[in-house]
Amino acid sequence: MAESILHRQMKESVWRELVGEGYSVFFEPPYAPSRFLSWASYRPDLFGIRGNATSQEYAFVECETKPSERKLASKNFRSVEVQTRLNAEMRLRRILVVPRGTLASINSSVRLSWETWIYGDGAFQRFPKAGEAPTNAPTSEPRL
Repeated sequence: MAESILHRQMKESVWRELVGEGYSVFFEPPYAPSRFLSWASYRPDLFGIRGNATSQEYAFVECETKPSERKLASKNFRSVEVQTRLNAEMRLRRILVVPRGTLASINSSVRLSWETWIYGDGAFQRFPKAGEAPTNAPTSEPRL
């Protein structure tokens, strides 16, 4: 099945955002591009990695043009295993990107595990995981 134009635009926009935040970003990696990670039967739309001597951070991105609970559950994202380095902080981000007007099709409990980015007109409206403070990351969200 061919990738839709909207799906490709969403991935490219997320790629720009993550690169702007200092991530190295991989499109649909067939295997984990870090020796500290492994996954089985899973391939994120985008995978980002950044770190230094004291921290490591991974971002798993799923872009869903027609989001549904069933599709998200079938992603097998829980098969990811992370091994942290000694004396290093580790952060794992799961980012769900959906087009404006489609968020209501998934249960709000998704926000317990995923940051939610709503895509519209080439920009994002970002929502952190439930119970997490917003980040100071740059955003392409329009300022009012």
